[in-house]
Amino acid sequence: MKKFGICLFALSLTTVAVAQNEAGERSAFFSRLAEKNILNHMDVGVNVGTVGIGIDVAMPVGDYVRIRAGYEYMPSIKFTSDFKIETRGGSIQRFIDKMNTIDVDQKLQEVGVDLSDPKFSEYKALFDKFRNVELKDRVTMNMKPNVHQFKFLVDVLPFKNNKHWSFTAGFFVGPSTSGKAHNQDKETLLLEGVTAYNDLYVRYCQNGIAGNYHEKLDDLFYNNGVAGIPLGHFADGDKAIMVPGAGGVAKAEMQLGNFRPYLGLGYNTHLSKDKRWNLNVDAGVLFLCGKSHVYVDNVYKIDESKIDIDNYVFDILRPNADWTDYVVDKPLQQVDLLHDVEDIPGKVGDMVHKVKNFKVYPNASVTFSYRLF
Repeated sequence: MKKFGICLFALSLTTVAVAQNEAGERSAFFSRLAEKNILNHMDVGVNVGTVGIGIDVAMPVGDYVRIRAGYEYMPSIKFTSDFKIETRGGSIQRFIDKMNTIDVDQKLQEVGVDLSDPKFSEYKALFDKFRNVELKDRVTMNMKPNVHQFKFLVDVLPFKNNKHWSFTAGFFVGPSTSGKAHNQDKETLLLEGVTAYNDLYVRYCQNGIAGNYHEKLDDLFYNNGVAGIPLGHFADGDKAIMVPGAGGVAKAEMQLGNFRPYLGLGYNTHLSKDKRWNLNVDAGVLFLCGKSHVYVDNVYKIDESKIDIDNYVFDILRPNADWTDYVVDKPLQQVDLLHDVEDIPGKVGDMVHKVKNFKVYPNASVTFSYRLF
C-alpha cells in the first residue's frame, strides 16, 4: 500500500508537470500569434447600407489581412404597382358597362333557360357576383423584397504605413426567393369578380352553342373571351394571360442565385484615441450568379390563330370531334416571365426587363464597430 501511494504521488506530479508544460506551450503559441497580429483582437460592428442593416465581427490575420463575417437584413419595405386586366375584346369594364344595359333575367328567359335546372342554376348567381363587384381595368399589387444573407469577407490592407484603405473580396449567401408580389387585400373582391366572369364565360360557351344563346346576348362572351392580366406571348406565338387563383389571388415570386460573390473597396479610420471605436466605409458590387426567375401561376396559353368567332372556337375551350362536349384547358403553373414569355406589355414588362438585366447589386455601407479585445 505504501508503494502504491508513492507511485500515485509520482503520477500526480507528472500529470501536473505535463499540464503546466501544455499550458505554457499554449500560452507561448498565442503569444506568438499576438506578436504577429493574428486573431489578437476582435471588433464587433453594426452597419447600414444598400444591402440592408446588419452586424458583423472582424479579426486581423497578420498586418495586411482582416477577415469579417456577419449577417445582413433588408427591411420589408412594400411598394405597389398596377397591372392591367383585359379580355380579348379589350377592357373588362366596357364589357360590364354593356352587360349593365341588358336585363339578364329576361334574356335568359327568352332563350328558354330554366334557372331551377342544375345545368343553369348558377348562371344568375355568377352574373350577380361579378356585376355587383366594382370591376376595373387594373389590379394593385403589393411588392416587397425578401433579402437577408450571411457574408464572409477578406480585407487586404496593402499599404504598410497607411491602414485606412483596403480591398475586399468575399461572398454573400442568402435565400433564393428574393422578392414577392401579391394583390392587395382590398383587391380580392375584384379578382373574385374576374373569376366569376371567367366561370360564367366558360359555362355560357359550353352550354350556349346548342341553343344559340349567343345570338340573344349579342355575342358578348364570344367577342371578349377569358379575362386576366396579359403577359405577352410564348416563344411559339401563343398568347399568355394570367387569371386569378383560388380565393381571388394573383401573385408572383422572384428568385435569384443564393451565392453572390463580392468585390469592393473600403476606407477605415478610428473614432477614438484608444482605437476602440472605429468607422468602416465599404463600396462594391455583389455579382448575382445563376439564372434569375420571376414565376407566376394560373397562366393560360392561348393559340389566337384558332379563335374564330364565326365558327365558335374559343380561347380556353377545346371542342371534341363531334362538338358534343368541350374541354377547358388547365392554366399553366410556374411560368417564368424572364424566360418563358416575351413582349410583356405595360408596367409588368418594364419590371421584368429590369430584373432580366439585373446582373450585379451595388453595395454602399457604413459600419460602426467597437473593439472587444
